[in-house]
Amino acid sequence: MSVIYARKMGFCMGVRRAVALIDEEIQGQNTVPLATYGPLIHNPQVVASYEARGVRSITDPSQAQAGDRVVIRAHGVPGSVRRSLEERGAWIVDATCPKVALSIRKARQAEAEGRQVLLVGDAGHGEMLAVAGSLNHPAAAMVIANLEDARQVTLAAKVTIIAQTTFDEEIYRQIAEIICSRVDDCRVESSICPATRSRQEAVRELAEQVDGIVVIGGKNSANTRRLYEIALSTGVPAWHVEGPEDVPPEAGELKIIGISAGASTPDESIHQTADRVLEMQGEK
Repeated sequence: MSVIYARKMGFCMGVRRAVALIDEEIQGQNTVPLATYGPLIHNPQVVASYEARGVRSITDPSQAQAGDRVVIRAHGVPGSVRRSLEERGAWIVDATCPKVALSIRKARQAEAEGRQVLLVGDAGHGEMLAVAGSLNHPAAAMVIANLEDARQVTLAAKVTIIAQTTFDEEIYRQIAEIICSRVDDCRVESSICPATRSRQEAVRELAEQVDGIVVIGGKNSANTRRLYEIALSTGVPAWHVEGPEDVPPEAGELKIIGISAGASTPDESIHQTADRVLEMQGEK
């Protein structure tokens, strides 16, 4: 009985940067109130740990007071939110992932060139809202979630396609292929984060070595959910858990368990969950 870890998993560069920025703000001995706009990352344990350290989470600019330090999360925020925070006198600490910031710049450039911006990802996801919200006409940026959406969306003469940084690369390729077959001037941006790509590939590789896979991460984490979906698609049993307490009994009945984790999952959660699996297998 054993546990095998995926070769790539856990915190990505953007998440590590966001965590480092907020830790720096906390340790700066600044008495000014500190808040994050929405959960810093999609991991309930990490969010709870910051709440315990006095960092509150706000969901509307009206909740910020003049002089508050407000951390913009890794997913970014729409331009209207940033402007409202500044108008209220909040001090902004920008933890937007550089990859997301690049997608924002590409979307704005496409709009300035008179191109239709199509976003491929999860409608309502923070990153998609941030990219669309950076445009002069946010409502014009349609979000394509699947192949059927790609077939039915109304297209302009010139189109630029930008994917959520954590989207499934193969599905993005198929969606882009459908859209580009329907329009002559089609630009496809390479916006999926390399960390996302490597984690997805690692899960597929892991499935060939194990009897089941436990994927660790917040239930509201899109990239963790995709890792779980990829694990299931390989045909091996798979479970999406937020921590060791969620590991199902049947995982302990398998001989070799694979462990993967989303980009917002801290090392501590990974190790605790792996230890729990080993306990259930009678190895600890």
